[in-house]
Amino acid sequence: MAIFFKIIFTCSVVISLSFNAFAETNPRMMLGQKLMLDIRYFCADNTPSKQCRKPVTQLPDLLKDVFKRHHIGGVILFTENLTTPTQIQQLTKQLHALATEPQLPMLIGIDQEGGRVARLPTDFSPAFAGNMAIGATYANDKTRFAKDIGTMIGRDLASLGINVNFAPTIDVNANPDNPVINVRSYGESVTSVSALGAEFTTALQAQSVLAAIKHFPGHGDTHVDSHTGLPRVEHDRATILAQDVAPFAHIIQHSQPALVMTAHIQYPGLDNTTLLTQSGQQIRPATLSNKILTGLLRERLQFDGLIITDALDMAGIAQYFQPLDAVIETFSAGADIALMPFTIRNLDDIRQFDTFMTALYERIRLASDKAKWVNSYERIARTKASLIAQAKQPNQLAKQAVTMADKQQLATQLARASVTQVSGDVGILNGTASKRILLVMPDALRCAGMRKALQLHAQAHAIDCMNTTTLVAQDPRLHSSYLTQFDVVIAGDISPQISLAEMGGMDDLSQLLAQQGKRNSLTQQHDYIRHVFNRVSATSKRIFVALRTPYTIVDWQAMTDATFAIYDYRVDESTLHSTSLEAFVYYLFSEQQAPGRLPVSLPTPPGLH
Repeated sequence: MAIFFKIIFTCSVVISLSFNAFAETNPRMMLGQKLMLDIRYFCADNTPSKQCRKPVTQLPDLLKDVFKRHHIGGVILFTENLTTPTQIQQLTKQLHALATEPQLPMLIGIDQEGGRVARLPTDFSPAFAGNMAIGATYANDKTRFAKDIGTMIGRDLASLGINVNFAPTIDVNANPDNPVINVRSYGESVTSVSALGAEFTTALQAQSVLAAIKHFPGHGDTHVDSHTGLPRVEHDRATILAQDVAPFAHIIQHSQPALVMTAHIQYPGLDNTTLLTQSGQQIRPATLSNKILTGLLRERLQFDGLIITDALDMAGIAQYFQPLDAVIETFSAGADIALMPFTIRNLDDIRQFDTFMTALYERIRLASDKAKWVNSYERIARTKASLIAQAKQPNQLAKQAVTMADKQQLATQLARASVTQVSGDVGILNGTASKRILLVMPDALRCAGMRKALQLHAQAHAIDCMNTTTLVAQDPRLHSSYLTQFDVVIAGDISPQISLAEMGGMDDLSQLLAQQGKRNSLTQQHDYIRHVFNRVSATSKRIFVALRTPYTIVDWQAMTDATFAIYDYRVDESTLHSTSLEAFVYYLFSEQQAPGRLPVSLPTPPGLH
């Protein structure tokens, strides 16, 4: 078999005929290569699937057997799978050993976008401030940070044995109410999103890590999270091509990304055909649309890499289709790889997956368009061959040692370069050391992180913090007699609230719902901030910082002395260190102007038209 593959990859004249012959005699291998599973949790004691929460940090024999039996070609890892560099390397080594053939290496993927969607341990690989922070540096630094961070992430992933990154997110964020993309986007400018996405893609792939640009044809103008529903974009075709699709077209042309990830979004301007679902007739989402995946992406944009679906267990697909039907529909539409098509958490799931694979094989065996399946398999094999070829190429950069201090320095540089002051005087707190400061933060961790950041820069007599998530109206600190004693009030906001993409996927849905039932709503949190701003002393400095989406700033400018955007609210739970919060505080007390520039337009303030 090894000799056979050597002939295939060294003799381009016979490549198509050889693959066709191989696929005809090994259809089950062809099928397995088109699936990418997750191994986030597994319970060998057969704990019910929805209750199983035992992380897979070493590959159980039962899962090894599943991968081998069905020739599975790829796997996606989550935070729960990743503890230390040594453990991750051991796990990926186990996974690579499951490859059906040496010439068909396992695709091991991860969502390491940076910012709020980052799975690696942060004491090994910083999450950085994220894409919109990079977008805020574009005016001054152009693509420098996209290149440097793409390189750094690529190096870290490659060193761990991970060869696919589901990044960058190149959705043009045109909707202030977007619940799932927002700061995961570089911004609203097609030009900057295209340039930054292309630079990140090139830098990442230079480290032998395949980039999967997402979410095609664009998730930037939605107000529904496709994890929990099925969004629809009502743009006309011309707008779609000029705005949503344009960054994909640019990056495909200039950076040759290895993969494009589909979006579970209806785009009637591109495909208004319907199909029968469990909820009745529905417009085809892009993931299941031949017009979008084949007609637009494959034929018009001339993309010749791999098309991979977004996770098929997301509600945008799963609430309408059984797993078997979803996989058949997306493959028929032109997708090469189905991501997370079936959840395996226990022994019962393994048995059901065996049945699923048998049924899927039978559907394919009876399909009239076998050539499409074979062509897809060929693309997968060629992509995997490119990984082997890249591994043999000397990487001079990889020989240079990179310390955690180097990574933290880059993280600090990005954080400081991206801080954006929208209104107010430069150095608003310069010269106000030894003052009493009140923090109004969205949760206890942000209270602790901001307190620590302030203590690094200011000698305050007292720093108190109100947690708006759990604050109650009866709290005596809300009385004017308490509030008027503070010289400075700094209020922070995380809007919108955390999404499933940030948490890690659909397995977290029950946890998210439980959190929503135990915390104040955003409206309540904002009411508390207004209450405090309206009752502190007239001489107090009022400062508002948007820790996530900057769009909310317009609601606070009229009642504050200064407003800022920092696009990132990460705080390390053990050290309470936050690169972004420390960068924000630095400019509160500095005579320097914060260099960041808003990468999105703010809505018209309330009452103005």
